[in-house]
Amino acid sequence: MFLFAQSETESTMPKVEKYPKASTSKKYRIAKSKIKDGSYYNAAEYLEDVVTDKPNKIKRVHQLAELNMHLRDYVKAEKYYKAVVEKDAEKYPEDNYYYALMLKANGKYEEAKKKFQEFLKMKDAKDYPQLRSLAKSDIAGCDTAISLLASPTKIKVKHEEGVINNPLQDFSPKPLKDNKILFSSLKSDTAINVDLATNDYFTSVFVAEKQGGVWSNKTELPSPPNDPKTHVGNAVFSADGNTIVFTKCDQSLIATMKCKLYKSTKEGNDWSNAEEIKSLNKEEASTTQPAFGKDKDGNTILYFTSNRGKSGDFDLYYAKLNNDGTFEAAQRLGNEVNTAGDELSPYYNAKTNTFYFSSNGHPGFGGLDVFKTVGTPGSFGEVRNLGTPINTGADDLYFALDEKGSKGFLVSNREGSISQRGSTCCDDIWTVIIRGDVFLKGVFVKRDDPTQTPVEGVDASLYKVNGTNFELQTNAVTGTSAFVMPLQRESTYKLNGTKEGFWPSVDNFSVSEDEERDTITRVFFIDPILKKKVKIENVYFQFDKSNVIAFYGTKIDSVYALLTQNPGWIVEVQGHTDSKGTDEYNEKLSQRRAQEVAKFLVKKGLAKERVTAKWFGKKQPAVPNELPDGSDDPEGRAKNRRVEFKIIVDNVQDAPEFEVGGEVVKEVKTGPGFTTSTKKK
Repeated sequence: MFLFAQSETESTMPKVEKYPKASTSKKYRIAKSKIKDGSYYNAAEYLEDVVTDKPNKIKRVHQLAELNMHLRDYVKAEKYYKAVVEKDAEKYPEDNYYYALMLKANGKYEEAKKKFQEFLKMKDAKDYPQLRSLAKSDIAGCDTAISLLASPTKIKVKHEEGVINNPLQDFSPKPLKDNKILFSSLKSDTAINVDLATNDYFTSVFVAEKQGGVWSNKTELPSPPNDPKTHVGNAVFSADGNTIVFTKCDQSLIATMKCKLYKSTKEGNDWSNAEEIKSLNKEEASTTQPAFGKDKDGNTILYFTSNRGKSGDFDLYYAKLNNDGTFEAAQRLGNEVNTAGDELSPYYNAKTNTFYFSSNGHPGFGGLDVFKTVGTPGSFGEVRNLGTPINTGADDLYFALDEKGSKGFLVSNREGSISQRGSTCCDDIWTVIIRGDVFLKGVFVKRDDPTQTPVEGVDASLYKVNGTNFELQTNAVTGTSAFVMPLQRESTYKLNGTKEGFWPSVDNFSVSEDEERDTITRVFFIDPILKKKVKIENVYFQFDKSNVIAFYGTKIDSVYALLTQNPGWIVEVQGHTDSKGTDEYNEKLSQRRAQEVAKFLVKKGLAKERVTAKWFGKKQPAVPNELPDGSDDPEGRAKNRRVEFKIIVDNVQDAPEFEVGGEVVKEVKTGPGFTTSTKKK
């Protein structure tokens, strides 16, 4: 269950060989035999049949509830614990606590809190001092969960795809350099039957590399650390990369595995033989999940978890690493970290002097939660729950961050993991993205300025785009060249820049949900109004289409901004086609194109009387539709499937020269009806 701390070989999901015609009593005998062997999955299958046949046998319902809790099938465990409590709450007093615990694991915090309180009021609860202590912590955990759920973090947790998650168990992820990960897993990538003669049964340490957003190139490490005849996992490198510490666990099929710490040191290009760290191991207990750290004096220490205490629960320990490679005697961390529950999977971030671990004894969401505290052994600060979405009602452990502290991993059996039995049976590796705020850092420059010198005095306005709606953000910046504005992920924006004597700057951009940068740097072009020519780009269309695609929406935005800045100007939208099709069809197609763009401008807010539409079919090609040899020219036809803009100004003195589709024109308004004359250069 706790991955090389306390685990049966349930991760291999042995195939159930059922006897459908067996009597209920025979199925019960088989179930008890499977429980004795530690084959809990098989036992649960038989016992479910038994309980279905005879639901009033409260002892068997109690046993089935225990099995499902051990197998982390929280939904079924809740169901059967509820049946026990409702049938006879006094017969198994502890089941009242575990019923509340399963409610908590399933996220029913208000109901769970009530049931924990009822357990504490039971007369027989005094016989379970450890459960009473845990119940008090669980009540606080329900309050914590309710509070933290109301204040979600900006962290994202994503299930990993590719070679690092198979249908069985994957655990102990450690970020490495160069987009690589160190982790432990069964060698097989499919559900297998337990076969001790097959090396695929054993767990090993692997490295995988992320390419194109997917984990690939899964490579099993050599020996050491791996050993083809035993379970190996929980590998961790020292800061200098010259020592690797890992866990070896026995291969017994009983429920509890015994694990020991081993190490290997780098000797040139090779690694020394695996050496047991006898000073840290205890024969009667498991010692596992190592993690390197520092003490208050800067000495290297090794954290680990062990169930060597009297209670049999797992606590966290540490030991100083001496210069000769030996370790001093292990010391238990204080009660500010260790509780009456289990503490597992330590991890130390040297950059922030922060110690992370998982616990089911501190107030949390349910199961194992990830916690953190700042400091070193003997001087740890307040222990804090990392909140949602890192923590859930399921088990969440093996938290570790990369060097930047912006991304990391955890292991969880939460819903969404690859499952063989129930939705929360099995552990997978999940990526944690630590999301801080994201900002836009922008600067305005002239398009044709090779020095890219910032343009001063630009008013910048940021709009959030939602379909056809534009929401002005409250962070408009005036009179600047460079600016910083807060953004939101998974959002689309439009930025307008205005300055007297310059054409408006209009630019659209999006921020993805997975954006990892905290600052997005962009250059925005703003061009001076000159008495020579201003380029207004044509809008082009796909073959036989008249709809405006998103790319050209930004170009039309520039025309709209130009007309907004100059209220005395109007625009004539001219539609054209290529030579394919009849004259009549192309006349109508060019009409639709011109009217579609005209509607786009009006919908944005331009007055109808300032927009006219004309269409010319295939009569006015911008370039030939055919090659010199008379054959079809697809590129030429693509340039002819267009809409052009003709700008009409109030008087010739104010008229700049416009480059419209490559042709320089001046249009002068001469009277009612907007009769125009054209001067070409």
